[in-house]
Amino acid sequence: MQNNFKNLAIISDCVHAYDRSKKVITENHIFCRQMQSLASMFEHTVICCPFTRYSPDMVTTSYSNPDINFIALPLVGGNRLKDKLIILKTIPVWLKTFRKISKNTDIVYQRFPNNLNIPGFFFFWLIRKKTFATYTGTWKNYEGEPLTFRFQKWLLKNFFRGPVAAYITDNNIGKRIFKSFSPSYTLTEWEEETAQVNSRMERQENCPLHKPVFITVGALVANKNQQYILDAFKILHDEGFRFYLYVVGDGPLMYAYKQFIDKNNLQQSITLTGNITYTDLRILYRRADFLIQATLAEGYGKAPIEGFFHGVIPFLSNTAMAKEMTGNNERGFIFSTSQNNLANLIRDITNQTAIIPGMIKCGRQYARQMTLENWTAACIKIVNEYYS
Repeated sequence: MQNNFKNLAIISDCVHAYDRSKKVITENHIFCRQMQSLASMFEHTVICCPFTRYSPDMVTTSYSNPDINFIALPLVGGNRLKDKLIILKTIPVWLKTFRKISKNTDIVYQRFPNNLNIPGFFFFWLIRKKTFATYTGTWKNYEGEPLTFRFQKWLLKNFFRGPVAAYITDNNIGKRIFKSFSPSYTLTEWEEETAQVNSRMERQENCPLHKPVFITVGALVANKNQQYILDAFKILHDEGFRFYLYVVGDGPLMYAYKQFIDKNNLQQSITLTGNITYTDLRILYRRADFLIQATLAEGYGKAPIEGFFHGVIPFLSNTAMAKEMTGNNERGFIFSTSQNNLANLIRDITNQTAIIPGMIKCGRQYARQMTLENWTAACIKIVNEYYS
């Protein structure tokens, strides 16, 4: 695919670090894969992002594309007044960086929402720099949403001069706002799973699920709502329902969840894995039959799409993109976090083993469209058409 732009700048709040060998690393392996895929369409790419100090405890991935350079920015943020004052002091550093990259790049890719891209929006708008953007949060306003998030969406809807990718279900929002997704895997990785998925479907056609395996993936924070999932599995455990659940991720609620598991004698049925590598996560997806996400608000959940790649059927809370992802129960199921009915839904579905192979097949067909290659091609096509 032809690209009219040669030099790209990416502005993101994804945190990076230098490891002991001075190699750039990040704990967000999906961001790394996406940016390397996008950068492959340009002669040179510079990523401007905050850097933190390296720790051996980090579970990281590194960049292999030699055409990507980095500009390290201060890591700032927080809700205290002191944190806000530090952000204000950092703005001149950001502006200096924006001036530098505006001279050396053809186009700038801004990833919202974050504090960094608010002054970035105004800087590039004033100098009329060619830009495009992604809004990676929930596009529809929701209760408890930070005002700065709504402000950034307002700017993107009304004043941003380039195309904007958003996690939406309707393409008729505006001529500059287009529907997008957030990929994790390549087409090659989709094909690598074919034999495993075929074996899974054959096995589930012939054998009932005596002890289904579940997985949930995400930071252990209130919005991800893993406690709702744990409550549902406590009910199932007390009823004698046999299962295994992997809770993948780390965060401030790890200790509370461990206490809950220990208090309710769930240690033999639930594992808190903490942060794990991309390779280890793929191993767990291959073990799992179902994925559960009980998120309270989410723009686009990557975990369900990753599950589809491996033949895993999702149970999703009713967030913005859930109905589209599940295809109205064609390849997954939706539940409401305002009701305590997840345990009943799990029990009912796992008894309907005849429907599972067909749902796996539908999920795989859907996932085949959601590759890194397709995402990259769509971005380049839209940006080049917009500026042609």
